[in-house]
Amino acid sequence: MENIEYKKNSFHNKNSKIYTKRHYEIIDALEELLEQGVPEITMSEIAKKLKISLRTLYEIAPSRDQLILMTMDNILKKLGKYAMDSVSEIDSPIKKLEKYLFIVNQAVGPKFDRFLKDMEKINGSKKTADYHENFIKSYITKLLEEAIAKKEIKSVDVKALSILLGGIGREFFKEDNKKSIDLTPEESANSITRIILNGIKLEN
Repeated sequence: MENIEYKKNSFHNKNSKIYTKRHYEIIDALEELLEQGVPEITMSEIAKKLKISLRTLYEIAPSRDQLILMTMDNILKKLGKYAMDSVSEIDSPIKKLEKYLFIVNQAVGPKFDRFLKDMEKINGSKKTADYHENFIKSYITKLLEEAIAKKEIKSVDVKALSILLGGIGREFFKEDNKKSIDLTPEESANSITRIILNGIKLEN
């Protein structure tokens, strides 16, 4: 079975840059700043708020949007790593999948609501989100295949179900859908995830 792991940093790899410990500390600080939303802020204002030089900021990214995209990538990568680490000791593939999905669904939870809503205005944000969603779908596929092999779940269309489960959070996060349902996107995603997984489990 293929070993699926997050790349060191999906966004940084594309830029082929070497980042220092200080650069990563700045990205972490920017993450805390932007969790309250992505304001109309310039690179100079970001540097001032983080108490660093503008030159140091430009060493990390050539523009405000690129810097924010890197921060988004960092946030999603951290959540993904936390999810992977949290299920690493679970033997049952279906139990591992259930816990994993409930954690990654936090990406559309209250903590990130303002941030993700503002991110939609940033050019390239969809591509970054798609990268992480595709990773999630790959990992879901792996766990579903293992669950079938262990006779924990029914034989299902693994690829189709991976697409459904992997994109459920973003679907509920869409503004029109948020307005039409009573639960939060995270609660809705978890509720439907639980119904789907319970529906394919085999009684042992």
